[in-house]
Amino acid sequence: MTPYEQLVQTVDALTTQLAQRYAAHLACRAGCSGCCQHHLSVFPVEAACIAATLDELPPDLRTRIEQQAAEVNQREARGEPVACPLLVNERCAIYESRPLICRTQGLPLLFEAEDGAPEVDFCPLNFTTPEAVNELDEEHLVPLDELNTRLALANLQHCRDGGIADQDSGKRQRMSAIILKSQI
Repeated sequence: MTPYEQLVQTVDALTTQLAQRYAAHLACRAGCSGCCQHHLSVFPVEAACIAATLDELPPDLRTRIEQQAAEVNQREARGEPVACPLLVNERCAIYESRPLICRTQGLPLLFEAEDGAPEVDFCPLNFTTPEAVNELDEEHLVPLDELNTRLALANLQHCRDGGIADQDSGKRQRMSAIILKSQI
C-alpha cells in the first residue's frame, strides 16, 4: 500500500468517527454539494488517482464530465462562478477516489491561523446552534495541518517514484486539466 493510500485510509477512519460523533450537528449528506462550488486543484499524487478512476468510468459518464470540465474552463475565463466538473446530479462522480480536502469538508477542521493561533472551521450549514459549537473539543477535530503535511510527504514520494523532480512536485493540477488529459 502506498503512503497516499495509507493516508486515505487514516482520513476515512477519522472522518467516519467524527461524522458519527457529530451526526446530530451535520447537514452533510448525499446530494448536498455546497462545498463543491469551486474549481479544485490537487497535488500530482491525487491527480494520478483521479485520472485512473476517470479512465474506469463508463464512456457516457466520462463524456459528460469532460464536457463539464470544458464548460468550467469557459466559465472561469469569463469570470463566472463554477462548480467542480466532477459533480454530476449534485453528487461526486468519483466519490471513492475524491481528494483529501473533499473527504474532510464540513467536519470541524483544526488548523493554525495566520497569526499562529489555533482555529476551528466547519461548513456554515453545520453546528448551527451555540450548544453544538460547545460540543466541539480539540481531541475530536480534523487536524488539518498534520494531514496536509502527510499529504505533502506522500505526494513527494509519489513524485520521486514517478521521476518527477522535487521542485515540480508541488505543482498543483486543476480538476479540469486532469479530466481533459484523460481523453488522450
